[in-house]
Amino acid sequence: MKTLISIFCFLAFSASAQVEKPTVIYLVRHAEKVTSDPANKDPLLTENGQTRAVALAKKLKKEKLNLIYSTDYQRTKLTAQPIAEKQGIVVKLYDAKQLKAFAQTILAENKGKNVLVVGHSNTVLETIEALGGQRPVASISDEEYDYFFTVKIQPDSTVKVKMEHYGEKNSSTKSPKMMN
Repeated sequence: MKTLISIFCFLAFSASAQVEKPTVIYLVRHAEKVTSDPANKDPLLTENGQTRAVALAKKLKKEKLNLIYSTDYQRTKLTAQPIAEKQGIVVKLYDAKQLKAFAQTILAENKGKNVLVVGHSNTVLETIEALGGQRPVASISDEEYDYFFTVKIQPDSTVKVKMEHYGEKNSSTKSPKMMN
């Protein structure tokens, strides 16, 4: 009888282990950037931006990320840096001009995994759509930095999008050094 129970437990555990996990993609816009030099197309983060990047790491501290994607700009890479360092992950670059191909790469290479994507106000919602989700908001304005989106793709391809906020409420846009 003990052997039969052991076999039953083993089979039950094996069956549950084979259940596919959803693919979870977290998406954020880069944090606040320095704008004192309008000619600089690749600025660093402001102090508020650095604080927001740390807030992102805190928000995701309980999530085991398998990969982090960023565009090839300092502001996106610096937004991803604190969580990448905490989790020992090298940030992988993607081309924001090729969002459909990027979404296919995410889905093909990260099935059942957790991924963070750091993009821009004009790419985050488009990436959600490329992943098969619906925009939870019509747009992200230049003043909005605190959106945190979760796209959960079930093994049956059902896509759910959740919208939250993280860090401090959006920074003041009154400072001339801030371009949002």
